[in-house]
Amino acid sequence: MTTPGGSAPDGAWQLASSFGQGMDEASVMEATTGAARANMLEAVAKYALHLQQQNATRADLMDGQNGLKSRLELLADVSGYGTAVMAYNWDLPDSTWCAIPFDTQLGPVKGVSVTAPSTGVGYLTLKRGGLWRVDAQFAITGYSMGVTWFWSGGSPGMGVLVPLYTYSPIFPKVMFEVLDANGDLISAQQFDMVSDLQLNAQGLGYQNAPRSGAFSKTFVVEDMPDEGDPAAPDHWVHVRMSIRYSPIYTGTLNATMCKVLGGTKYSSLSATRWSRDSTHINYADEVPDGGDLG
Repeated sequence: MTTPGGSAPDGAWQLASSFGQGMDEASVMEATTGAARANMLEAVAKYALHLQQQNATRADLMDGQNGLKSRLELLADVSGYGTAVMAYNWDLPDSTWCAIPFDTQLGPVKGVSVTAPSTGVGYLTLKRGGLWRVDAQFAITGYSMGVTWFWSGGSPGMGVLVPLYTYSPIFPKVMFEVLDANGDLISAQQFDMVSDLQLNAQGLGYQNAPRSGAFSKTFVVEDMPDEGDPAAPDHWVHVRMSIRYSPIYTGTLNATMCKVLGGTKYSSLSATRWSRDSTHINYADEVPDGGDLG
């Protein structure tokens, strides 16, 4: 090119140059897209950092109730009770129902046990029949992230490729399931969490702030043999809580994060049996004659 009255831009072909003779396809691609590709690779690397998540992290279990685990006498007038918390914070995959592992006993229990057969599994086992109420308290963090590239300062292939990050909330669903000893469903109930957060925000901001939820369910189960009966486990009922969330994807690259927070500060699953015992019943052994009607 010619540049009368001015200096040539960096990299421009000028008189006395070879005008690109000897350049092959690879060198042309490098000259026209090298800078843009470098920006894109940097954006991809940043995006990949969001995918490097640890499956579980230890949660805080400091609570005064821990010192009362063996104090069964405090439940002398209680028909049935038990509470569990999560020992870990857990990352959840999207679009999948995941049973939340309430695996650590908190305080004393009666007619209830905290069942944790393996890591990542935990629920309450009810060992007496009658009317029960189960309450859950939990907290969730999470967001959807999208990356879109656009050309800045020139036409496609000649300008600078710039990444645009967007962040959107997630919408979790929570479900209680009451199962018999064979794993068959007795009863279930679902609770949907909605978000008042701005969609597609340009910064992470409050999108990843913890959102707390509380959920309860009341149900009736059949009478069961005494806990000491060898056949009793075949009649026990199990209660678990599951979470499923749906992402809002934007961008050509996208990912979704969701973590349910454990520990005594953020999590609990409690079962309380409404007493079937009758007290202070006053009745007369003999009823007086009321005389004739009419």
